[in-house]
Amino acid sequence: MTGRVIPDSLTIPMRDGEKLNTRIWKPAGSGPFPVILERGYDPGIDWHAERFVLSGYVYVGQQCRGNLQGGMFRTDNIDGYDCMNWITEQPWCNGDIAMYGRSFMAATQILTAPEHHPNLRAIVPQVINPSIWERGYWDHGALQLSHVARRIYRTKIADDMTHKVAEYGGWDAFYRHLPLITLDTTVVGAPNNLWQEYVSHSEYGPYWSDISTHEKIDQIEVPTYFHAGWYDNYPAALFKAFCTLQNTGKIDELRIHMGPTDHMGDVVGDRPFGEHAFQQQLEIAIRWLDHVVKGEDNGIADEPPITFFTMGVNQWRTANTWPPENAVLTNFYLRSSGESRHGSLSTQPPMDEPPTEYTYDPDDPVPTLGGNHSGPQDHPEIIRVGVLDNRSNWDREDVLVFETDTLQSNTEVTGPIMATVFASTSAPDTDFIVRLLDVEPDGTAWNLTEGIIRSRFRNGIYDPPELLKPGEIFKYEIELLPTSNTFLEGHKIAIHITSSNFPLYDRNPNTGHKQGMDSVIEIAFQTIFHDAERPSHITLPIVNS
Repeated sequence: MTGRVIPDSLTIPMRDGEKLNTRIWKPAGSGPFPVILERGYDPGIDWHAERFVLSGYVYVGQQCRGNLQGGMFRTDNIDGYDCMNWITEQPWCNGDIAMYGRSFMAATQILTAPEHHPNLRAIVPQVINPSIWERGYWDHGALQLSHVARRIYRTKIADDMTHKVAEYGGWDAFYRHLPLITLDTTVVGAPNNLWQEYVSHSEYGPYWSDISTHEKIDQIEVPTYFHAGWYDNYPAALFKAFCTLQNTGKIDELRIHMGPTDHMGDVVGDRPFGEHAFQQQLEIAIRWLDHVVKGEDNGIADEPPITFFTMGVNQWRTANTWPPENAVLTNFYLRSSGESRHGSLSTQPPMDEPPTEYTYDPDDPVPTLGGNHSGPQDHPEIIRVGVLDNRSNWDREDVLVFETDTLQSNTEVTGPIMATVFASTSAPDTDFIVRLLDVEPDGTAWNLTEGIIRSRFRNGIYDPPELLKPGEIFKYEIELLPTSNTFLEGHKIAIHITSSNFPLYDRNPNTGHKQGMDSVIEIAFQTIFHDAERPSHITLPIVNS
């Protein structure tokens, strides 16, 4: 087939009478054909449509209700169902429908699939969290500031917004504005509904539960192929969803694909991953859909369900379970014999060792250097996604560093990662952040993954927040995102412990006041314990060869 396919444009009525903009691309020929449905911000994505049509699918793109001002997620379960009802009545549909898409377009799939439409054959959700409260717009109690703030400046014409931010003092001043709740009205001059809603709903409740499906994942019963990236926001969420569905045993074809990529599926950052690191997620999806929807015998049924990229050795690997069967959870303990901020990591538990202290000043936050998030890449001079050299943060007074001795052999870490940190603070509320790094012989420190906990949510992020008593020692379980990395011989394994990562996260003002409403900040004095009674450690899945 040659030439550009021109879509049909129309509106499709939902059960409540609302009509949604829809475009339809059809292959040449009489049909009928299997259908790919993608629902999101726009009525379809042209290059997706053209590629699916070339593969013999009708592509239906539908614009959901709502936009960056609000209204997303809340009716997508029934709207997706109603759209499929309409599709099955069309002469070009052979009765088989699959859904595809990333981010919001993935959320619409996870919202729709538990409705069990009889014609839905498969879904391909990419880079999404079924619980966007857990890690999405908030992250374990902390606001993902740079992610959520896009709702403000992406709704304005770019030149106009750049001018407004420049007038306000630049991007750093934009992100530092307090109170957060007035960032939209102060800079843009008008309220942004989503910003107002996301910031003001700073704990779990009906606002978030109504648009989350993490409790319904086990109700998905169609073949599912998850796609994500180590430097996206959601690899942990999608591995959890994969494992949940694998344990239900209801799905014959269940897969997950994980590359060294960001939210857009691109290989990002400054660390070289070799010429084979990039794999086009759309092409992978089409091959799989040809098998599960069209019934083609193309070899995919014989392949293990988990495909992931191992950094360091820069190789694609496969596995049948997550974590891999040969991964052994191993504790690396924080060790320090004095007052230095630089300590060691060892598999030998600590004895009687003094704690390590640092001061967290919200007015001088640790800058974001790469990392695992949804962006933005809109102003890379202040925030980038992916792998960066973190040496510039190494000697900050508010960053604790713990590292192993030089490794005598290659050491692979593949799987979920948890840090157990015993800590106290002078504040009623503060943050603790743990970051895992691969340190090369020349000192280059590549960030691999990280995790955060806002202390008021120490009892659980779905539970009501509870402030601390200053000086209270608490055991924090901090979930880092999973990763796969081989620390090569001659390298070191290192972690950073700190209390800010700005502007990826909002600065905790340490006051304990209602989140997003503070105009004042206070300094917090942090103490990390690592002794026999309180053995702070990070648990790494070490793969035995």
